Amino acid sequence: MADFGTAALQFIQLYGPLALLLFTFLETSMLFPFFPSEVVVPAAAALLIVDPISFVVFIAAATIGGTVGSYVPFYAFRGPGSRGLGRLRERINVSEGATERGRQWFRRWGTSSVCWGRFLPGLRSVVSIPAGLARMSPARFGVYTAAGTVLFYAAVGAVVYYGRQQSLFAAAGAAATDRPALTAAVVIVGLAVGLLVVVRQRRTERE
Repeated sequence: MADFGTAALQFIQLYGPLALLLFTFLETSMLFPFFPSEVVVPAAAALLIVDPISFVVFIAAATIGGTVGSYVPFYAFRGPGSRGLGRLRERINVSEGATERGRQWFRRWGTSSVCWGRFLPGLRSVVSIPAGLARMSPARFGVYTAAGTVLFYAAVGAVVYYGRQQSLFAAAGAAATDRPALTAAVVIVGLAVGLLVVVRQRRTERE
């Protein structure tokens, strides 16, 4: 695992955003397993992001690779002969347990799980499989995937970039002091989203 991570980082250091695009494609396509993205992506952000322009380039490269790659398992599990990708199903190395967890999440949360599932390490790539099995609209799948992917990599890049500038706790404290109304709005929205998730989960369990 460490060897794969080291090799990936060396490749990214040599070829920059293009290598990052290839890495995120391989991760979400699930054609090349054992890439420790939780280690590689933050380290890649530290290597590639040096200013606001490189921050945007980092997000764009990662989002393009992650979105395009996600269509591989999506079409592979969508049905035999679907755009010629059905034959790739046997090459996608994923356990039955991981696939079943993805199905359960998709059944419980519906198509929206394709978006926010991109934030969860154990679900980020696997969620494409139940979406394909459910024959989700390819256009909607792409929009949800791109939205979740861009938010995920933007969050990772921001944490790494601004974390090097100053303490994250200090930055959060300063933001709360300087803009209390905005901070209160963010907290309220966060609580509302959390409450909605809890209510929906309990409703699903009762059904």
